[in-house]
Amino acid sequence: MTKKITVMFGGIQGEGVVSTGDTLIRALSRSGYFAYGYRTFSSRIKGGHTNYVIEVCTKKVLSCSDKLDILVAFDQDTIALQYKKLKKGGLLIYDDIILVKELQNTLEDKNIQWISVPLTGTAKEYGATVMKNTAIIGILGKLFQLPFSKLEGVIHQSFQKKSEEILVKNLSVLKKSYETPFAEDFDHLQYTLSPSADQTIRAAMIGNEAIALGALSAGCRFMAAYPITPASEIMEYLTKKFPQVNGVMVQTEDEISAVTMTIGASYAGTRSMTATSGPGISLMMEGIGLAGMAEIPLVIVDAQRGGPSTGLPTKHEQSDLNSLYYGPHGEIPSIILYPYSVEECFYQTIEAFNLAEKYQCPVFILSDLNLSLSRQTIDPLDIHQISIDRGKVASASSHNLPSSKSYKRFLFTDDGISPRAYPGTPDHMHPITGIEHQESGRPDESDQNRSRMMEKRMSKLKPLKDLPGIDLFGNPNSSLLILSMGSNFGIIQDAVASLDTPVAIGMMKRIKPLPASQLSCLFQQYHKILVVENNCTGQLANILKQETGYHQQIHSLLKYNGLPFTHQDIQMKIEELI
Repeated sequence: MTKKITVMFGGIQGEGVVSTGDTLIRALSRSGYFAYGYRTFSSRIKGGHTNYVIEVCTKKVLSCSDKLDILVAFDQDTIALQYKKLKKGGLLIYDDIILVKELQNTLEDKNIQWISVPLTGTAKEYGATVMKNTAIIGILGKLFQLPFSKLEGVIHQSFQKKSEEILVKNLSVLKKSYETPFAEDFDHLQYTLSPSADQTIRAAMIGNEAIALGALSAGCRFMAAYPITPASEIMEYLTKKFPQVNGVMVQTEDEISAVTMTIGASYAGTRSMTATSGPGISLMMEGIGLAGMAEIPLVIVDAQRGGPSTGLPTKHEQSDLNSLYYGPHGEIPSIILYPYSVEECFYQTIEAFNLAEKYQCPVFILSDLNLSLSRQTIDPLDIHQISIDRGKVASASSHNLPSSKSYKRFLFTDDGISPRAYPGTPDHMHPITGIEHQESGRPDESDQNRSRMMEKRMSKLKPLKDLPGIDLFGNPNSSLLILSMGSNFGIIQDAVASLDTPVAIGMMKRIKPLPASQLSCLFQQYHKILVVENNCTGQLANILKQETGYHQQIHSLLKYNGLPFTHQDIQMKIEELI
């Protein structure tokens, strides 16, 4: 028996490899295990190689190992392309219609167990070739000794919206595969999962789903967006859920429409959002500037991918940071949050809506392809952490706000935040514009007014600089602190755990405004700061240097080939610095 297994499914894109991985993760999560899945795919609907790697463990897991215990091949190309990732003594399961004899002679001898299984044959016997994906779920379920009822329940959920005939056929394929005995010479016990510590049924989500659920929980009831990889699942999720809460989802003709519709809905008093990726952010910049100037709350998700231009639409990167940090022309206050786990995607999204309305400015929720699309077993979400803060809202019955007869939307206040009034509030009518304006909202280009209004807007976020924005893990007594963001957390955490060297880890939850007070303490505590990020120019490291001045202590580890870091990448850099 084993406590951890790494398995890869590989095949032709468009033939269900991803759904197979998702289904297995759900079954594992319902059986008391933890799983993490990462998929590699290309920017085409069908054709070419795709694969899905899953790490299965009896405890929480947030990354996949560099090497595979099991490779499942739906086609010959998968063996040729991915065989090198198998550990010595690993297991290769392949569809028995694949001709492997000639291929075996060209591959390195790693003492691999080659096991052929009738995936296509079983699928055809009870239904259609595409059901071979269900067949492998049955085989792996038996190998891992998962309860058949858990597998059956997940298959039922996956196909219940299909016809009864399709559901029955898939269940028959599952049962046949689960009951198929292994060959007598196959040592299958080494791939049997150790019993889970408990039988808790856990959810399995991707970051995009958690962001969408967080938005619903925060009271978001309007979203305007244009489909784009890797952000589209957010709008797809809300399209299904909004009708249950009288919410509205609008698929716009482009990202310019998406951001301006979101601004309009937010101005009207509805918690609203949009979601996009790098190319969409470029188109939204003028609208983002409008929200900053008009002090309208705005929540935008940026699920990063490889750029520039169309770049690598289905590959991992963290290169939009400069665009968001410096992006809009002129100067506006804005906030950048960056969750580092699926659970944090949920909580940080709720926080984003609160901050947007409290400080009346754009708030970006940064994600990356790995975090957006990697499915993982999550801890139960705590509804008691949900709180709603709508900020300063003027009303006709307010006693501590300006007289409704003399309402000034952009009133100068001690904290720079003016009470906002929703359209239709009695006696609170006011002009709104993207032009520089007076307290009343009427245009005013005088130099004195301009200076005061700029200072008003830019001073709003000063309190955030003194609030923590970095979560700390690992050994605080180390001389080395690894600072990073997003989905790098799991990879860094697992890489550090396998070393004897003490290392501290800091995950940036808020990048703008930087948590200046906390950073100052960290730079005084640690001799070396290693900034780990997926871009070519060290964007986060450069921002830290610019804002803190601690140039000598900051070291960079960069990766920008479209792939996430491996454990070996992290470990080699740590050994170099210590």
